[in-house]
Formats: sequence, C-alpha cells, structure tokens
Amino acid sequence: MSKTEVAWEKLFEKYKIIEHVDNTEVFKISAQQIREFREPRLMTKFDWSASRPKIFSDAKLSILPDTRGSYVIGRFKAYQKLALANESPKVEYLPQWVRSFDNFEITSESVALNVAQMSGMIDQVLEREQGEPQAVSTLTGRLKSGNISYKIQDISGNYHNFAVDNSQVEIDAGFEDVNNLVVIEAKNRIPIDFIIRQLYYPYRLYRNLQTGKKVVPIYFTYADQVFTFYVYDFIDPNNYSSIHKVNQYSFILGKKLDLTLDVVKSISQQSKMISELPNVPYPQANSIPRIIDSIHYLRESKNAAELAHSYGYAPRQGRYYGNALRFLNMAREEKGKFYLTTIGKKVEALPNSNERNKIIIEQMLNHKTIKLILDHTLRNNGNPDHSYNEYIIKENISSINSDETIHRRTETIESWINWILTVIE
Repeated sequence: MSKTEVAWEKLFEKYKIIEHVDNTEVFKISAQQIREFREPRLMTKFDWSASRPKIFSDAKLSILPDTRGSYVIGRFKAYQKLALANESPKVEYLPQWVRSFDNFEITSESVALNVAQMSGMIDQVLEREQGEPQAVSTLTGRLKSGNISYKIQDISGNYHNFAVDNSQVEIDAGFEDVNNLVVIEAKNRIPIDFIIRQLYYPYRLYRNLQTGKKVVPIYFTYADQVFTFYVYDFIDPNNYSSIHKVNQYSFILGKKLDLTLDVVKSISQQSKMISELPNVPYPQANSIPRIIDSIHYLRESKNAAELAHSYGYAPRQGRYYGNALRFLNMAREEKGKFYLTTIGKKVEALPNSNERNKIIIEQMLNHKTIKLILDHTLRNNGNPDHSYNEYIIKENISSINSDETIHRRTETIESWINWILTVIE
C-alpha cells in the first residue's frame, strides 16, 4: 500500500468520511487536515479514476478543490472516458530550417506541443482560414481560478452546486488565434479516462476573461509518435457534467503509414490459423494504440498491478493489456510477471512505421478468428458484419460460452480490425 493510500485510510477513519458522505452527500476537508498525515499536493492529484486510492474507488468517491486550501469529497461523476477513435494520422512536417530534432526524440508533453505548433497542427485543429494569423502560445502554468460557481452530477444523477474560490489551476498550454482561446491538458500516454476538472476549471477561467472569443478545451496525447487532439465543449458552461467530445484530430510527423491492402492480404494468406491458445485469455483490451503504448512500460518486467499503476489503468485492466500482449506473442508471463518476448522487444524498439505495423498485423492474423473476420470485413467493403463475427468467435473459442461475453470479445476484435484499416492505404 502506497504512502498516499495509508494516509487516506487514516483520514477516512479519523473523520468518518464515508459516514459523512452517506448522511450529507459531501465532506469538506482542509489542506491543514490532510497535512496531518501527508502533504496535500501529493494526496489530491488523481488525473484518472484508476489513480484514486482504493478507499475512494471502493466507495465511488472523488475529490475536487474548491479553494486553494480546501477540498470537497463526494460521489461525483468527476471523470470522462477518453473515447479514442481509430483513424489514420495525417502527416505533417516541421519547417525545413528547424534542426533541433535531428538527433533528439520528443520526450515530454511540452516539447510535443511545441512541435505541434511549429508544424501547423494547432492551426489545423482550430481550422484557421487562409490569410489569418497563426495561433500563438499564451497563458500557461499555475493560475488562480477566481470565483466559479457550477453544478456537477453525482453517480445517482443528482446535481450538486459547487462554488470555487481561487483554487489553483494548472494549464499545460494555452493558444490564441483571432477567433479562439484554447486550453490544453497534455499527457504522454492514452489514458482510459481523465478528470474533467483539468479542462473545466481553465475553461471557466478563460470564459471569465470575457474576450468575446470561443473557448476551446482540448485534451492532447502524444503516444506512439502520434499527436492526438480531443476537442471538447461544455453544452452548459455552468455544468461541469455537460462535457462532450466535438472532434478528434490525429497527426504524425514526417512519415506516412501506408501499408498496402495487398500486403495485408498476403499476410492473411500466410496465417498460422491458431485456433485457441492454452492459458492465454481471448483479448479483452479494445485499443491497439493503448496496447502498443503499454509495451514501453514493460522494458522492465512487471506484474499486472505494476503495469496498471505505471500506465494509469485500473488493476484488472493491467491484466487485460498484459494478456493482450501475450495473445500477440509480444509478452510472456512467468511467476506472475510479464516479460517482453523477442517479437515484443523488436516492436518496442521500432518507431511507429510500416515495418513495425506489419509485424503487429502478422501477429494478429496468425489467429484464425481474426484472419477470418478480417477477410470477411474486406469482402464486405470494410464494414463489420457483427452476426458473422460473433459466429466465428463462438465456433472457434470454446472458453467463451455466454452470448454477452461473445458480444464483448467481438467488439474487441472489430476494434483491432478497424485499427488495421487505418494503417493501410
């Protein structure tokens, strides 16, 4: 158990926090009270739901700041799923005179955002018209929220009124063009979800500037050498829970992912037609980009819990992603730990490229079910045939014996097939 977990266990016991929430729906706690057991800044930053201490997640609790020195705990719907659409990234280039990256990799969110601006990605996301000035970097770092009032939904669907007074707001990046103010929360991974506060508090702060410009909240990820912008909006600016995804833009720098359909068909023809692997569960992890990104966290062996913690998954999802790598022959499990195989190490070492993606597709299509489903999808003009796909899994995977599970596993494989279709011409 981590120091943060231990400290929160003590705080929950001392202040009977769950009992207070059960009786009054919220519990307000000061930084001074938290500091009795550990520094508040180490105790209150849970960027995704899986990073919350177990005592929070078991009781379906979240914590939000309302001033610079106090927090509110309740059963709020504080997190938003990061809906990652499989799409082929558009190729962009740095100006020819930029030479800083000739011998250096992009290793941080801030550098990735610099590259995104230099290469024109930011302007494309903002749909800059020809002749308009380019977006420029503006506010960033730590700011005060000012006075913000809003409502937030709890897990029962009820709304609570929230008042924030000069809470600290951290802005990873801010951009401005003639029409828009942009606030960006940036991550160098693809989380399952994120805390809405990281977009909502800066969004409200920007609206309070009263510039007359549209405020655009964006969640940005740089993972597997792909720059992805998830553009959001709040239907009701005074409603934290009204967040919805407007668009997604994906870019890659300096290279095109353009395996040909003939190459994929050739791989399918050479399939090993593996029916079912003993002691390896059928895949439960839908996102190939997340699976690929997970490989980098296994440069050193980890068990499922360690993998989940490193990446920000819920504990059970650590096993899902570890087992997906086993299914693809990129990892093995020994004594409860995942180790990269020779193929896994090769994939981990390669950049996002046609060469690497060809290896991943080969590992997928070695499995009979995926090969048959891909072949049928191609005959069906790239459209999934859910009934046929469920039939293939039901007939070939004896370990799956319920219709509901067959449906979920079919969705996983259809997502994998969809990824294949995004990396070919």
